[in-house]
Amino acid sequence: MSARSNKPQIYDEYELKIVDPNWLSQRVKPKRHIGLDADLCILCRACEDVCPWDCIYMLSPDIVQKADTDVIKSAADQSAAIFVIDDNECTRCAICIDRCPSDALFFVTMEGAKKTKAAN
Repeated sequence: MSARSNKPQIYDEYELKIVDPNWLSQRVKPKRHIGLDADLCILCRACEDVCPWDCIYMLSPDIVQKADTDVIKSAADQSAAIFVIDDNECTRCAICIDRCPSDALFFVTMEGAKKTKAAN
């Protein structure tokens, strides 16, 4: 009897290429970030699995139980997971946005907090 994973099948329709680290370190990142619509997220963790930079994490809400504010504690108590992207490592490649089966991930521009879907 073989063990089966509970995780959904991860598709490999992306063409991944090695990025020159020197080019990447000199690159100016866009003023947009990846946002999450928690109401749409189904906690499949496909974004974590597909991220080539390993900068997306679904963490236990227990990590913020000692938070300074009641707002953060309340949000953690009502959450199944805390979604974190290491913004220093994220290159905004949009693979996670394209992979999200429920369209919970999107680009947010910080100037006007405008929500946009990734361009293909």
